[in-house]
Amino acid sequence: MGKRAPVNRKNKPIQFVKVELKKDEYGDRVPTDISIFDCWSEFFSQSLATKTSTIGTIYENTVFFNIDEHHRRRVDPSHKIIFDNERYEILDIDYRPTEHDVRITAKLVK
Repeated sequence: MGKRAPVNRKNKPIQFVKVELKKDEYGDRVPTDISIFDCWSEFFSQSLATKTSTIGTIYENTVFFNIDEHHRRRVDPSHKIIFDNERYEILDIDYRPTEHDVRITAKLVK
């Protein structure tokens, strides 16, 4: 058998945004999403065992995004992630030295 092509698991589009105060049509300053960049990600939710052990902690209901480390802009903890039309706040960024991925731990903003 010949070699198989690697399957790209980064198949979920995400968008990184920052929030800035902009004036609306009435002159009021309102929070506005400013797009930083879009990329493809690999998405993971928590396993049942992890969900149970994180109840009551900051990591309750967290998800994980793996992205390639080579992007125009570096990810900042103050950025927000838009995924499936929902907003996530970044809790942790793991720049993995042995891999070419960045693992982002994020939590759905309610």
